[in-house]
Amino acid sequence: MDTGGNSLPSGPDGVKRKVSYFYDPEVGNYYYGQGHPMKPHRIRMTHALLAHYGLLQNMQVYKPLPARERDLCRFHADDYVNFLRSITPETQQDQLRQLKRFNVGEDCPVFDGLFSFCQTHAGGSVGEYEL
Repeated sequence: MDTGGNSLPSGPDGVKRKVSYFYDPEVGNYYYGQGHPMKPHRIRMTHALLAHYGLLQNMQVYKPLPARERDLCRFHADDYVNFLRSITPETQQDQLRQLKRFNVGEDCPVFDGLFSFCQTHAGGSVGEYEL
């Protein structure tokens, strides 16, 4: 079976498919805190490697648009989305009960820009994007 080199097999419409992924260069600017295993800058490093090896020319890369609050509320409880929108590193000590309720803390830390980070990642899942 001929898969057309770097393309995925043709669909029923006969059109060759390309690998696609969502990437926002801003995602690498977030910092979960010292010692946390999640390092968003690794996403930016992976993208740079794809570019360096010439793989991006064989892919469709989309920049996700931030998910709207109403989109987030389709999949998460309104009070959880409101919590994510309102929590900041400066206010987290005032919201200890909510932190525990939503299991936010050590593994899922509060950091500057948390809500916009969530919107960016959810935007890729919802499928809203810029070329």
